[in-house]
Amino acid sequence: MPVLRFKPGRVEEALRLPLGEALAIAERLKIEVEQTSEGYVEFEIEVDRPDMYSLEGIARQVDGLLERRVGLAEYTIVDSGFKLRVEHVSSRPYIAAAVIWDVNVDEDYLEELIQFQEKLHLSHCGNRERAAIGLHDLDKVPSKQLTYREAGLDEIRFKPLGGEREMSIREVLSETEQGRKYGSISLNEGRHPVLLSGYDVISLPPVINSELTRIEPGTKHILVDVTGTDKRLVLDILSIIAANLAERSSSRRIGVVEVEAPWGRFREPTLKPWKMSIEPSYVSGLLGAELTAEEVVAHLRRMRFGAQPREAIVDVLVPRYRVDILHPADLAEEVALSIGIDNLEPKKPSLMLRGRLLGRRPWERQARIILVGLGFVEVIGYSLVECQEHSRLSGVPLNQLVKIQNPVGPESACLRASLLPQLLRLAARNQHRIPVKAFELGEALRATGEGETGVRQENKLAIIMLDNKVGYEDIQAVVYTLIRLLGDEAVRIESITHPLMIEGRTAALETRMGIRALLGEVKPEVLEKLGIEYPVAAAELDYTGLRVPRP
Repeated sequence: MPVLRFKPGRVEEALRLPLGEALAIAERLKIEVEQTSEGYVEFEIEVDRPDMYSLEGIARQVDGLLERRVGLAEYTIVDSGFKLRVEHVSSRPYIAAAVIWDVNVDEDYLEELIQFQEKLHLSHCGNRERAAIGLHDLDKVPSKQLTYREAGLDEIRFKPLGGEREMSIREVLSETEQGRKYGSISLNEGRHPVLLSGYDVISLPPVINSELTRIEPGTKHILVDVTGTDKRLVLDILSIIAANLAERSSSRRIGVVEVEAPWGRFREPTLKPWKMSIEPSYVSGLLGAELTAEEVVAHLRRMRFGAQPREAIVDVLVPRYRVDILHPADLAEEVALSIGIDNLEPKKPSLMLRGRLLGRRPWERQARIILVGLGFVEVIGYSLVECQEHSRLSGVPLNQLVKIQNPVGPESACLRASLLPQLLRLAARNQHRIPVKAFELGEALRATGEGETGVRQENKLAIIMLDNKVGYEDIQAVVYTLIRLLGDEAVRIESITHPLMIEGRTAALETRMGIRALLGEVKPEVLEKLGIEYPVAAAELDYTGLRVPRP
């Protein structure tokens, strides 16, 4: 989780409380606090709360808890007069911008502003790969006509932030620390995105800004630009920054920038809240406390939501910067935070039951022990995967993958249907230390169109072996040993074809206890695409239908 450092005096100033009280109420917002020996206060924030990556965002929530201000935060949205023309930028197509007046930057706030920017970069922006933020002193911006386009590496020159001379893009990428670190992210066939104000470069996204628009103590007004590979994320980040900067602004004015791009024409940020609804009975059931609609409304308003009762439900307006609110359960959690977790009284269950392991858990535990004893290492992979590659490596058709409706990015757009693709990736990364022997136990999902959800959940065990010489017989020996030591036996085995495996060296197996398995040698062309230089044998056991005999 992101850890933010603030000076104690700034914490007291922003939250308008003595330090002890400020830290105590911050903890009610699920913030872990610690005072360091260097004289700073550290706040460890939940990663899904980027709106609280600055003191002003935390103060906005504290104002609600203390009922200084309740309901939606109000900002004055006006036309900034800036127009942003976007040309085709293949590597990083999306951009949006905003103006915030009367922010009044001093030395302490400048330090916090840079921290705010970098924490967003490291978390939600994917270390600048998915999105990047540029901050500019508005009074130094040469023109209100902005252009976002691609430029050749030697086409234009500008003085990078902190630089002493003008440099070409090529020089910036090769000679500056920022260029060497981030220069490859958006470089595409000798061209790189640039943001211009009039004819002057003000940013080289996502690498570095221009010295021309440097923010320093004394800056009063700020221009923000956000570029990225996903339009929704770009607008999310822009809304978070604009709202938090406006909390610092004495006028609370946010300027809208008109964008004209190949992918659309729009005016942002509007900070328009979106609508949800929730039933008080649902909140009461989750929290174990009987709450009326009026009480739910009051608590949500304390957490800075718009809310009003309507018959048996509560209509909720979610602030644009609250990108963590995805489900009514998230609203119920906000009610719990308003009440105070410590103030929710536990109730003794009316029915007491003894817990016991699910039928498959002892089997899984024993399988782990056996495989470790055979020299394998257990790994844990991600459940979210890139769709096309996962389909290619797993042999599961694209239409049978469970797709995420609003994925954070293409690399996490589907839920895995097999555990083998990630084990193959692991083998590719670790082939310098052969042999590689690894396994993973976990869940996989497949879209079948059957049942209530149309999705079948499967329990799988994947095993992989990489060595100078390894083949079907090696993985077969492991699978048969595992099955035998688990008190099971194979009842059917047949040769099959599989897109991942070598024909004639691949088999499907079924056991008496209902386990179905695929085992074989991975095709050389698959290994070549993954950059694997050694033979690989693999197996995947589906134990969803496991029938464990009663003792």
